[in-house]
Amino acid sequence: MSRKASEFQEKVMPIIYRGKGIFKPLNTGWIDEHVACVREYIANIFFYRKDGVTIMIDAGYNYPRLAEKMGWLDIDPAGVKHILITHQDTDHVGAVEEDSDGLFREATLYIGEVENRYLTGEVRRKVMCGLYKLPPVTIHNPKVLVKDGQVLDIEGIRVECFLVPGHTWGHIVYLVDDAYLFTGDTLWFGADGGYSFINMLAEDNGLAVQSLAELERRLSDRGLKPVIITGHTGWTDNVDFAFAHRDEVCNSWHKQKPVDPEAPYNGYDESGDTEERARAGFLPKVRTPLRQPDYKNWVPQGMIKAFGAAAVGLGAASAAVAIGGKDMDKTARAVTAGVLGAGALGCAAWTGWCIMANRRFSYTGRRKLAKEIIDNIAAYVTVPDGGVALDVGCGSGALANAVAKKNPGARVIGIDQWGPEYRSFSKTLCEKNAAAEGLTNVIFEKGNAKKLAFADESFDAVVSNYVYHNIAGTNKQKLLKESLRVLKKGGLFAIHDLMGPARYGDMKKFVQELKDEGYEEVHLIPTANGSVIGKAEGKVMFLADSCLLVGRK
Repeated sequence: MSRKASEFQEKVMPIIYRGKGIFKPLNTGWIDEHVACVREYIANIFFYRKDGVTIMIDAGYNYPRLAEKMGWLDIDPAGVKHILITHQDTDHVGAVEEDSDGLFREATLYIGEVENRYLTGEVRRKVMCGLYKLPPVTIHNPKVLVKDGQVLDIEGIRVECFLVPGHTWGHIVYLVDDAYLFTGDTLWFGADGGYSFINMLAEDNGLAVQSLAELERRLSDRGLKPVIITGHTGWTDNVDFAFAHRDEVCNSWHKQKPVDPEAPYNGYDESGDTEERARAGFLPKVRTPLRQPDYKNWVPQGMIKAFGAAAVGLGAASAAVAIGGKDMDKTARAVTAGVLGAGALGCAAWTGWCIMANRRFSYTGRRKLAKEIIDNIAAYVTVPDGGVALDVGCGSGALANAVAKKNPGARVIGIDQWGPEYRSFSKTLCEKNAAAEGLTNVIFEKGNAKKLAFADESFDAVVSNYVYHNIAGTNKQKLLKESLRVLKKGGLFAIHDLMGPARYGDMKKFVQELKDEGYEEVHLIPTANGSVIGKAEGKVMFLADSCLLVGRK
């Protein structure tokens, strides 16, 4: 039944959960040198590799792209001989069910002896407060039944089993080599720490909370602080964060608070999960901020208020002239009232556009367009440990921080003039946002993109986002050359802006000039063609000329 169940969930779950900040899966990639992750819609499955042995933790959905994404990680399904199953829900066993593609037919499954009762039909899995029974599961793989406290030796890999009933009656979490705790659906990470997993999907929420407290106690008694890896909300190495709300349950009936700006609006949207990103570097852990970063909005509330006030004022003036301007010539009164009224309508239209744009750009809204653009740029940038990257026009620090998070062994310098046109952006704001993200490898300085205060070939990477089009009276290609001047030989650049011919001239010719000068892998990538920004969205938002210039010097 896994195929039908997977297809059903793909259709129904986005309707139930979109916009609530519930599911926050990792993209496909490596957490560190031992643990790899594959994203399947809203769920993650994991692989632990040591001394040439690979064990799999959970088998995910009956997912059509599993073999493809494993290939991104250079993991051969045929080489997986052992699979640890936390519990038997479809998104954790689909790839080994009877109707799956059979990638792991010969693999041995390790499953809790209590959980096995679902597979034998002794017990039916219930969700939605016990009102709905899930379809039965049929699996033909060889099985090893495990119990609480049991320690396994799987080809030299130590695996300890902890029974944590609640989400299901026999849910098991696995402690691997005393260093990694794979928690399945026991823990849910919110913006302010870990909770017991989703209330609607538990057999018994009260029991789940008790199990979570017992799990923390067992780790604490032994002084263990493992990397804690969840099935749907990422990973952390901060045990205090992981158990911060161990006596509370994630309530999926409403949008989560505090809002997590990292949470996708629709967890089933996998457009950001690509092979290029999977191979680009380690996956970041869950943020444990002292406070939420505030990256502001490219269309600030002040702009909305200003146009709104102008619309009201001009509308009132138009009405006043039309009704009360009896001492005016009739024609003059009509013309004046009409001009004022047209101005009011124009300002009202711009107010509506600003509200729409503000919502789309918001880091805490549904669309999170600004964040998606930032993440897309950062995905192209790999800085060697000890290297330095430059963000030209860093604004509120969003791109600089994204690059710093992706490259923890490097330093990032963000520069900006923080002019009056963006009064809400400042060096202080950038520093506060970096602190909120827990970053210590990024600094911010005042600087001028027209004439950078750095020597030639000073940086291993240069990035920028929607900056140069705002600089009036300067040839945009010269601005690009100035930014590339400070880039080292072999350094990467990723510069995103409105690069239409009216502003930038012939960019295809510019790309060729760079290649002629010896630059490598230079590409001009449209981003308003549906890849990052929707085609219609780009036109409505005046972003249709958005392009990303990437390459290596």
